[in-house]
Amino acid sequence: MMYTLFSLFTFFILAFVLYEWQYYIVFSPIYYREEVLDESFLMLSMTTDDGVLLEGVVYEPENFSATLLFFGGRSHDSVGLIKRLSKIFPHARIITFNYRSYGKNSGSLNEKNILNDGLKIAQLVKKNYGDFYILGFSIGASVASFVASKTDVLGVFLVGAFDSIAQVAKEKYSLDLSWCLRYKFDNREFVQNIDAKTYLFVSKSDEIVSIQNARNLKSHVKNLALYKELDNLSHKELLWDAEIVSEINKAIK
Repeated sequence: MMYTLFSLFTFFILAFVLYEWQYYIVFSPIYYREEVLDESFLMLSMTTDDGVLLEGVVYEPENFSATLLFFGGRSHDSVGLIKRLSKIFPHARIITFNYRSYGKNSGSLNEKNILNDGLKIAQLVKKNYGDFYILGFSIGASVASFVASKTDVLGVFLVGAFDSIAQVAKEKYSLDLSWCLRYKFDNREFVQNIDAKTYLFVSKSDEIVSIQNARNLKSHVKNLALYKELDNLSHKELLWDAEIVSEINKAIK
């Protein structure tokens, strides 16, 4: 009897640890501000449906050809990235918001609210700035895919995207862990419902997202405008790669 109780107690402790550990695998809240922003940058804010205040920023050059909404990765302070983004996309008006608990934001982050917050941000962007393109990196590609599946956008750029959390885990560990996963982020479902032209950029050397996960996602894209597999780029390097940046700039000019 005591052995059975001990085994059950151990199981529940391990299950709890596994459940909590998944949060830190998927999300990595960060605050990082490198430079003071000049008058080309305007701070924004948005209140979520459940009352959480999110910080954002817009970069608006004197002359721009398009508006680009950016959703960052798991280790990005997106507001803190705005100046670097403005240098690689100099002719775009760029808008980005930090997720809950990222940057200066409070609030608890989960799959449901990161997607719903992204959709509300997109709706406000369309209302205040008009039609826009959307760029998502890594976990931000999931947000971008979801948003583009729910609202009209001019084009979708997915960098370092994956098919689903379950498939990424299966590829890494050769096990079906879907039964115990806290998050789904099933991007296959989202991209099947995107009417806009979709651009997918991946790396054969990505240490986070296997090329097989990227290729599987590609097979589900409804309106694939461009698919590029690059060599010798890590996951983090993808977003800043000159070839990818060039393709995005060509598409939004």
